[in-house]
Amino acid sequence: MAFPIDHLFTVTTDREAARAALAGMGFKLTERGEHPGRGTSNHLMFFGRCYWELLAIEQPGPASALLGKATTLMGCALRTGDAARDAAAAARLGASAGATEPVTRPVRVDGQWHTARFTIAPIGPAAPADVYFFFCQHLTPELVWPHERVVHPNGALRLKALYAVGPSGSSAERTLSVLLGSGRFRVQSTSRTEAPPHLAGLAFQVEDLDRCAAYLTKQRVPHRTDGREIQVLSDTVAHPIVFTAQ
Repeated sequence: MAFPIDHLFTVTTDREAARAALAGMGFKLTERGEHPGRGTSNHLMFFGRCYWELLAIEQPGPASALLGKATTLMGCALRTGDAARDAAAAARLGASAGATEPVTRPVRVDGQWHTARFTIAPIGPAAPADVYFFFCQHLTPELVWPHERVVHPNGALRLKALYAVGPSGSSAERTLSVLLGSGRFRVQSTSRTEAPPHLAGLAFQVEDLDRCAAYLTKQRVPHRTDGREIQVLSDTVAHPIVFTAQ
């Protein structure tokens, strides 16, 4: 069984530097959002039915536990229409399910402020992993998802794949496939045996790889081309971002 991805998030303690780095790569980000009482803020990047969240930890709080892990690509929210139901389903697969929790955040739509509401349920994979999984049930999706297709200057159309790393490729795949299914991520092994399986990078399909490369060159974004892929390594974002034409 595989649960669809609602969004992924990359953690930073320097929101503005990370925002500027991603904007320079050609991603179109939403304006700054806040999570009242949680000490965090965010920017979102939309790709069809999935989005990528830049999550900034600005004050000590529960989210501080996400720091100091093997990667800054720390979170994967699974889409659901019923967080309690799917948390129970994941538990039957061997995952550990936490209690549901209401979450709100202010959003501005067409110049007016509204409150977006969610129900989340944390999920722990069946085996240890440095990934914060949770089910995310949108109660007010019209306040979060854009009404029109978002056009990114780099030509990114959709999330193509996740990169997963673990002490061995098979251990990473076994751990993460319980929730994500197989075939959704590219698995690599690492000699860092002390690091549990974790997500280590994102790949995006673009409209035109040559135009994407030209854009990155114009923006002076360091990158390298390997066959039909472009890889960007950013000290600020701290995990690879790959653009592919397929």
